[in-house]
Amino acid sequence: MLSACRLRGALLARPLSSLPTVESVRTRPRYVTDLSNDLVFLLAEQGSGAAKRECVRREIMAVDGIEYAATQTRIEEMSALVAEKHPIIRFPYQVGIWSAQISGFASIPLVFSFSVAKIFNDYCVTADPPDVGEADTALEVGSWSWGWMEPPLGTISFFILCVQFAREKRLEIGVKPFTQRAVEWQGDRLASAYPQYDPYIIHSYGQAIALDDDKDEIVEENIRIEKMMAELKQSTGV
Repeated sequence: MLSACRLRGALLARPLSSLPTVESVRTRPRYVTDLSNDLVFLLAEQGSGAAKRECVRREIMAVDGIEYAATQTRIEEMSALVAEKHPIIRFPYQVGIWSAQISGFASIPLVFSFSVAKIFNDYCVTADPPDVGEADTALEVGSWSWGWMEPPLGTISFFILCVQFAREKRLEIGVKPFTQRAVEWQGDRLASAYPQYDPYIIHSYGQAIALDDDKDEIVEENIRIEKMMAELKQSTGV
């Protein structure tokens, strides 16, 4: 990476003719719709979700013989088709997220709160209560409750470590994780539902929105398209 001084020197060394002009920046691309087909394809191959959606729009235009604004209905259908499976795919993740959050926050009072630890002890452990004066502070409570909290917490931590290690080994030998399989499944569903279009382009778009839909982006694009169409009609007097 160039240092600040070297970068400034490189900019100063450029001929003035190579600097941007007012005219050139007025015509610069602002949205993916302003890019050429080649640039859109390159960005899509690099993983840009917006570029993949733009590739689908242009594929719809080429196959169906319709103008750009008319692709909105079909792109919304595709997005909705993928989004309808989001609850199923997200469920394992949501279970893990909520389980981790609840367990993490619950472990604090279970270890350091005498009232909570005592209830847990009465119903699940039945260990001898601390002597008088040995549970006056949170740390004293923790030293008492840790006797039964350490085994489950330690075992769970070791279990997670082993699962993470196993996952890394599976990835090294080419076993696809759940996320990748789910993403490819969504791509296959979308490509199968629209066989009239190029399967690679549609499959790639389905993968891009497999876990998180782009409904908001499509709505924003539609508003921008309608605004551009209105300006075009006004300028041409049509």
